[in-house]
Amino acid sequence: MNDKFGRTTLKLRNAIRQLHRASVRTEQQEFLVEGPHACLEMLKAGLRPRILILTDEATPEVRSVADLALHAGVDVRTASTKDVELMCSTRSSQGILMVMPTFRENVCRGRVVALDAVADPGNVGTIIRTAAWFGCTDVVVSDDCADVYNPKVVRSSAGALASVNIIRRHRVTDFLDEQPNLPVIVADAHAGINPKAATKPEQWCLVIGSEAHGVSEAVMVRANIRLTIQGSKNAVESLNAAVAAAVLLYELTDMP
Repeated sequence: MNDKFGRTTLKLRNAIRQLHRASVRTEQQEFLVEGPHACLEMLKAGLRPRILILTDEATPEVRSVADLALHAGVDVRTASTKDVELMCSTRSSQGILMVMPTFRENVCRGRVVALDAVADPGNVGTIIRTAAWFGCTDVVVSDDCADVYNPKVVRSSAGALASVNIIRRHRVTDFLDEQPNLPVIVADAHAGINPKAATKPEQWCLVIGSEAHGVSEAVMVRANIRLTIQGSKNAVESLNAAVAAAVLLYELTDMP
């Protein structure tokens, strides 16, 4: 491996492993990004990691990401494959990880997806990725959602965490109190109107509820518009939260 990169110490390896724990991520204000695609997306967004680590046997693709980081002034180090596997939360890291500072919250810009107790990390990450794809500006997560810096959320978002403004609140209703003029649209599994028939405001907050219980009653009573995705007569009880979010965002953003 090129000697322009430093070497990972045992102390550093052990410190990075601690970031698998949510309490440590919160205390340190840092999180892990794994895999060349997600790492590259963070760098392309102009974000600067605290450190990037790659394996001694890194592929040319991984080395090119490391070179990009090095040219941006990032501390880049190498480690054995075994040590990288210990630092990563999955064996599918493809030999590269970064330690990133958690993001600062910015002013809400008005095309918002709010997650009301969405507990599955894969769903949270996929919804963030979908929100970014459809040009949403902000994603609100309540305290009873999966941690947005959970490694599975970061993987599922495929780098999209860098593309949206993450707003963390104790409850979704706390955010709605701050934005009294923002129309609230909720995904209602049974009692809403067809999305194609809905009047679509320029700005909105689309609320996606928990996998088990849907949108909470405290949020439902604030809804300006309730949308229901129609299935077949033999349909299952409800759609996956991430799939429902994708369908509704497609309708709300008037994609051709």
